[in-house]
Amino acid sequence: MMDSTLSTHAKLTANMSSAEKVRTLNDHFRKAGKGGVVMISMGIHLLGRATVDTIMKQLGGEAGDASIESDEDHDIGLLKVNSRIIHWEIDCYNKDFDDMSPDPADPEKTTRVMTVLLSTEL
Repeated sequence: MMDSTLSTHAKLTANMSSAEKVRTLNDHFRKAGKGGVVMISMGIHLLGRATVDTIMKQLGGEAGDASIESDEDHDIGLLKVNSRIIHWEIDCYNKDFDDMSPDPADPEKTTRVMTVLLSTEL
């Protein structure tokens, strides 16, 4: 993914720290679903299409912003949807998916994978 393909909200600049770039890329991926792969668990799948759509919409909105656990990378959180606790996590893999990314701040070396599952599936 080239920098020019990122939305204006996810533009990376040279004066950003590596942590700021990772946080920006993770937030962009969580909100837009672009720049990686979204995996949902069987438990989420069995909730039905309408609920999955609601979960994904909330992850991309203010509820998703509020769900982020206090960490620097914005890569994990909990969300409550229809009385269910939803866990989400973003992992950064290399382009071959055989190891973690050598540089999560570099979209050319990283594919993000967001896993969404019920808290009971942890």
